[in-house]
Amino acid sequence: MATETRDAGWYPDPWGTEHERHFDGSAWSRQTRAPGSSDAAEVYEAYVVPDSPTVSGPPSGPPAAAPTASPGGEPSVPVPAGWHQDPWGLASLRWWDGAIWTGHVSGPPAARPIDVQGERSLARWLRPALLVAGLAQAAGLFVAADQSKWLVENWNDLVRGVDVAGRPSAGAVGQLTFLIGVSVGVLFLLWFYRAASTGWASRLPARRSPILATLSFLIPILNLWWPYLAARDMVPAGDARRSLIGRWWVLWLLGALSTPLVYGAAAVFDQTAAWVVAAVGACVTMGAALAARELVEYVTTTHERLAQSGANAT
Repeated sequence: MATETRDAGWYPDPWGTEHERHFDGSAWSRQTRAPGSSDAAEVYEAYVVPDSPTVSGPPSGPPAAAPTASPGGEPSVPVPAGWHQDPWGLASLRWWDGAIWTGHVSGPPAARPIDVQGERSLARWLRPALLVAGLAQAAGLFVAADQSKWLVENWNDLVRGVDVAGRPSAGAVGQLTFLIGVSVGVLFLLWFYRAASTGWASRLPARRSPILATLSFLIPILNLWWPYLAARDMVPAGDARRSLIGRWWVLWLLGALSTPLVYGAAAVFDQTAAWVVAAVGACVTMGAALAARELVEYVTTTHERLAQSGANAT
């Protein structure tokens, strides 16, 4: 609904009743009165729709019909025409005409609760886990460098499925590195989703919903920049420390490329080059782990500050 540019006062009801409706200077209120009367003759009380669905953004297509059943399928009481709690959370109240939701709203949206306790709890586990993952990935790079020459020399036989003997034995280290990486990766995604949800609840402008922002790590091509944008959306645009998100993301991408670069160096040059690339990659990987730790603390602390500001404002 477009913003009204009229003075506060009583006006003919824009929804066609015989009453006048009060405009408070920014939105139409629930108060009506008989034309010319000095007192409000009628007040529409807010009515909470039973089991009404809540979504994170404006509805697509025509306004949805009022729910006639709860999520479990039990029938609910029919909803009378009037002002009701906005099922989409875009305003305090939305006008239900008895058949469909209209575009007429009143009052600002209700504040979303900001709960950072879960985010902080995950951060406490995640920050030391990131160091362990960084060390494990660095060790994995040296394992890759150790095996690179053998893999390059026997690649054609391996592709054809020929059983080739003499492979360097570092299987246990490789498996442990993989398990640590997966475990810490899952923990990071859980924190990322919680942090994105906190930013969403704090009314920070976000390009994508928390679930899509988190899943973007797993979407090919899009995972090259969507997670970075999602992380930036978690903090205020003018925050002085926001630039560290870019540093984290560059190191994150370079660390992810380290392993294929090790094998590429062995294929194009020799194993010595693979060892050099592994050493550089290990430094980058540890830098990415430290930057990720800093990111987690920065974002979580920012959300705690926003939550405290919201509590003080109320």
